[in-house]
Amino acid sequence: MKRIAVLAALLIACLGGCGKKADPRAPELAAPQVINNLTARPTGDGVMLTWSRPTEYVDGRPIKDLGSFLIFRKEISPACPDCLVPYRQLTSVFVEDRERFVKQKQYRFVDDEAQPKTVYRYRVVSELTDGTLSEPSNEVEAMRGP
Repeated sequence: MKRIAVLAALLIACLGGCGKKADPRAPELAAPQVINNLTARPTGDGVMLTWSRPTEYVDGRPIKDLGSFLIFRKEISPACPDCLVPYRQLTSVFVEDRERFVKQKQYRFVDDEAQPKTVYRYRVVSELTDGTLSEPSNEVEAMRGP
């Protein structure tokens, strides 16, 4: 009888207070909001991409664990501009200010590997430190400047 009482007390304690408590939410709601203001413009050095940092998860809560941005690019063929060419990851831009009070609001990347007279399309994806990805940003198109 004593053993049952001890087991019952342990069960009640664990169900009521074991571990860290958090509001349960679906994993898809813990993804960063989509970047919707990606822009591209030609420069003498390549193609400059700019976008704003997402500040909330899909469910509206503030992001605390933004880790990086993945930049994707695909080349557009003049002979077939609507052909289904897959995006390839070009690079990652790491977020280095997670612990700072004031966070960087705008990000910029120059694709200096872009070839002259070649049209490219770009997208950016936000990545959390645990590997969770946002949906891809808006698609932008640009050609390297002279």
